Order: sequence, then structure tokens, then C-alpha cells
Amino acid sequence: MSDQGTKRRWLHWAVPIATILLLALFARKVDWANAWSAITHADPLLLGVATIANLGTLIVKGVRWSLFLDAVGIRGTGQALRTTFAGHALNNVLVANGGDAVRVAATARNSKVSSATVLAALASDNRCDLVSYAALFAVAAIWLPLPPQLARWRTAALIALVVMAIALGALVIWRPKHSHGDGLVAAEQRLVERARNYWRRLTATSAELATARRLTIAVGLSFLSWAGQWATFHYAAHSASFPTTAADSLLALLVVNLSFVVRLTPGNVGVFQLLYALAATSTGLDKDSAVAVAFLISLIQYIPVTIIGLLLARSLTTDARASSVSTHPT
Repeated sequence: MSDQGTKRRWLHWAVPIATILLLALFARKVDWANAWSAITHADPLLLGVATIANLGTLIVKGVRWSLFLDAVGIRGTGQALRTTFAGHALNNVLVANGGDAVRVAATARNSKVSSATVLAALASDNRCDLVSYAALFAVAAIWLPLPPQLARWRTAALIALVVMAIALGALVIWRPKHSHGDGLVAAEQRLVERARNYWRRLTATSAELATARRLTIAVGLSFLSWAGQWATFHYAAHSASFPTTAADSLLALLVVNLSFVVRLTPGNVGVFQLLYALAATSTGLDKDSAVAVAFLISLIQYIPVTIIGLLLARSLTTDARASSVSTHPT
């Protein structure tokens, strides 16, 4: 194995190991008896409100996903909702957002559309999430009294927001001259040529999807989904009698979602709790209660979504088999 390959392998293992060690140090300083007591005495009514808010968030994301799928010829909101729930369920049990890869593959297979086209739709969908997150972070950085650890990122957040706005504007202005289906390569072409063609289809489709009207609607839906997450965090905290304000819940939401760029553990378990506790304690709240609330939010986000998503994932497999049979009749 080359030196470069050895370094990549060490880096691949170093990050998870460092994460586990950090979580172990954090866990040693938590009063788990008090945390468990807060969880078991949570108000079921407020937990129900938080659960409904979280499921509503995924429904909004499914509708936004269907907006881009419809633009590439994949009609129907039902499939978008099923793949959204299934993808999030698999993200809860896989690392590195593995559920998104399954989401793209299942949609492409069931709809008989190029995976490059579906991937471009997903990239456009995720881009709207990123832009709305940056906007929320920038607004929070300007208007909310942030702890010193986050206040230093005010300028960076504003710069990132401006860069993203410029990038979206460039996508809207630049339009490809050919449709994303042009230039398909023959199976016998070399791997590098096929990869280049795949990349061209991906970028061309992304540009075609970036109309001002579509992006405006999608970003609006993104803000609605963030509002649902905000409500999830806030009502889950109050179910455990955690004295958090709306601003505190927003701060925790923004901090925690920094970790979801790349999931270091299945469902980001452990990392989620660590970051939520850091955000809460930075505003003067109790750490043990914060850990309890973080676990409550995790239960709300993971158990109902995973059950629903895995059930829907089975229906996606059935659809794929039915599609294969209809394509190749005996």
C-alpha cells in the first residue's frame, strides 16, 4: 500500500476514534440518574406536540423534494414522501448520511431515470436547506445574544450567506443550452469518459432546476421545515421542565445541526447530545437536564421516523420488484 493510501486509512479511523474518546469524556461528567429522572417525568402531551412537529418537518421536506423531482419528470408527491422518510430512517442507523445514497438509488430505479438526474435533484434540495440554515445562523448571529464561542462566527456566517446568495443567483442566470438527457455515452466507453459524462449531466440538470420561482418556493419550504425543528426542540425541552427560551432553542438547533453535515455515528447519537449540552450550558442552563432533553429529542426524531421510514422502505423495494417484472415480462 502506498504512503498516501496508508495516511488516508489512518485518517479514516482517527476521526471516529477521536469522536468516541470525546463522547466518553463527556459521558463521565453527566449525572445520569438526574438525566433519566427528567426523561421519565416528561410531560407526554408536550412530547406529543414535539413529535407531531418533527413528523411535519419531514412531510415539508418530502414536498420540497417532490418539487425538484417533478421538474425532472418524476411525478407524484407520494414517492417523494416515502423516499424522504426512508432516507431519514436509514440515516438514523447508518453513518455519513448513507440513507441519502439509498434515497437516490431507489428513486432512480423505481422511476427509470438516470441516477445523475436524481442526484442533481437531491443536491438542489439540500442546497436550499443549506441556504436557509446560513440565513438563520446569520440572523441569529446579528440579533441574538450569542455565547462567546459562537459570537466570533458572526462575520463568517454573513460572508457564507452572501456567497451562497451569489452562487444561487449565478445558477438562475446561467442556463444550459441542451437538456440534461443529451450526450449519453455508450456502455463501451472508458470509465473516465463515463464519469465525465455523468458529471456533465449532473451539473446541467442542477442548472436547469435552478429557476427563480422554484428556488423561492423551495427555500420558503426550507424555512418552514426549520420552524418545525425549532418547535420540536422547544416543546421537547419544556416537556422536561427545562427553562429554555425560544432563543435558547434556536441556538441549540443551529449548533446541533452543524454536526449533521457528516454523521460520525449512526443517527449522530452521542455527538447530538454533546453539542446540545454545550449550546444549553453556554446560556447558563443545567448540563444534566440538557442531556436529558437531548435524549428526548433524539427519541422523538429517531423512533417514530425510523419505524415509519423502514416500513416505507419495504414498499420501495416492492415497487422496484414490480417495476422490474413489468419491464421484463415472462
